[in-house]
Amino acid sequence: KQPAGAQPLEVWDSQDIKLRGHATGHYLTAIAQAYASTGYDKALQSKFMGKMDTMVNVLYALSKLSGAPRQKKEAGQAYVADPAAVPYGPGKSAYDSDLSDEGIRTDYWNWGLGFISAYPPDQFIMLEHGAKYGGQKNQIWAPYYTLHKILAGLLDVYEVSENKKALQIAQGMGNWVYTRLNQVPTDTLIKMWNTYIAGEFGGMNEVMARLYRITGEENYLKTARLFDNIDMFYGNAAHAHGLAKNVDTFRGLHANQHIPQIVGSMELYRVSNEPQYYKIADNFWYKAINDYMYSIGGVAGARNPANAECFISEPATLYENGFSAGGQNETCATYNMLKLTSDLFMFDQRAELMDYYERGLYNHILASVAENSPANTYHVPLRAGSIKQFGNADMKGFTCCNGTAIESSTKLQNTIYFRSKDDQALYVNLYIPSTLHWTERGISVEQQTSFPKADQTALTIRGNGKFELHVRVPSWATKGFFVAINGVDQKIKAEPGTYLTLNRTWKDGDVINLKMPFQFHLDPVMDQPNMASLFYGPILLAAQEPAARKDWRKVTLDAKDIAKSIKGNPETLEFYIDDVLYKPFYDTYGRHSVYLDVSLK
Repeated sequence: KQPAGAQPLEVWDSQDIKLRGHATGHYLTAIAQAYASTGYDKALQSKFMGKMDTMVNVLYALSKLSGAPRQKKEAGQAYVADPAAVPYGPGKSAYDSDLSDEGIRTDYWNWGLGFISAYPPDQFIMLEHGAKYGGQKNQIWAPYYTLHKILAGLLDVYEVSENKKALQIAQGMGNWVYTRLNQVPTDTLIKMWNTYIAGEFGGMNEVMARLYRITGEENYLKTARLFDNIDMFYGNAAHAHGLAKNVDTFRGLHANQHIPQIVGSMELYRVSNEPQYYKIADNFWYKAINDYMYSIGGVAGARNPANAECFISEPATLYENGFSAGGQNETCATYNMLKLTSDLFMFDQRAELMDYYERGLYNHILASVAENSPANTYHVPLRAGSIKQFGNADMKGFTCCNGTAIESSTKLQNTIYFRSKDDQALYVNLYIPSTLHWTERGISVEQQTSFPKADQTALTIRGNGKFELHVRVPSWATKGFFVAINGVDQKIKAEPGTYLTLNRTWKDGDVINLKMPFQFHLDPVMDQPNMASLFYGPILLAAQEPAARKDWRKVTLDAKDIAKSIKGNPETLEFYIDDVLYKPFYDTYGRHSVYLDVSLK
């Protein structure tokens, strides 16, 4: 129950909702990221530290109650410390998910040592026994999904602030999960992780692998492997095919149920160096981008199957099985695709990874935020004449995408720069105004730009030292990529879709100017080439529609140079085709058309 005077959250965190608690995890991650990124303002940073401490202290106190002897007048009575021996609730003949005031169990001393969640342990145990997703008390939602958010938030707090209580809570629950799952047969685990919605576990494999990386305790690595989605990763228990062997095993599946599992596969590769985990992640990424991606960078949005949160049932059929009948893109699926992309880049510095990251960031994540409030999108509609719907403006209740939104908004600087493991190279991936403090080298890099309202950026070096500077040449920069150092043009040939290496001994005050002329280009749908989105450089331009439409907007463009058919102002990114306004999708709040029926003449 809520403390006196406190108002419970609503929507998916309502008191009777079986997914409640997920917003707590998102919030922990958000304030950890905010703390990490506000070192420039110690007073502000201190406030975020206070918020982290408050959250962790309360969760720590609650975690110490589970499976422990009761206090005061109940002292000396029985309790259950073993997570594998959690009994039914008092007076009940079975485990159930009843969270009503009358039905919720409160015998926390019987829940096993270390247990922490926003509801009793029943849902976890019921999943082991085959429970399905639903609203009845013998049904569940997705208990491990919520737990992943809480554990990830705790580990984020620990990694930015070394809050030992946060780590201890995560270890306690990690031990609880290990004890429960280590006794479950492999065949049962396969069924659990392939149960629609109920078996959605977010990135539990990721957080358990992180817990192993931090502590070195082998049981956490074993637990991470228990979350292997064997059917998707390996095809079957015999490891006959699956993503590890470059076979598409995710068509038609719920996208955001499975993308975080792939993120977890990358963390398992990071801590184990077992190549199959990298192959799983890299093969998934390539197939998702080439066979399932919409122009905004989203990958979830199907007509077939009917759930718009699923991958389409047949790859490379976005028009037939995707947006043509109302397909949409779930925002948190793109959030997780960006996480995966960044993780892959740590091990393979391919420019195509950052080309996608840029696309998803500008054309989906930024496009998901409301104009005048903190509200954001759940699904982004792509039909002609669609309009975005924004939710959670008052921050009183969270869906999954509301949760990832507060994470996205506190890590916009993420992935702009990477450094090599040996600190001999720096990668500039995104063109965003920012200042990098490369403390290991005593170097700072200040990036000044109005990108994407300008096609150039300036990098100023502070400090001295020899290192390789790798700057991304975007795949869309087909009309040249120009470099000047301290005002002197460099005669360098740059290939679109690669990194250009500038290797020299840098001196304090050196300025690198980069210019990458934007061009108009079309991004056609793979199974309907006349259906395409219009881009200017990396930015998707949406037609601004005065009303709902029943048909696709038709446009005729010059076949030799589509720019001849377009008028407008590159500095404002507002353009016209036949008196219809086109502007960035991230700056579009009314009715829009993202896809156009294009004729070239």
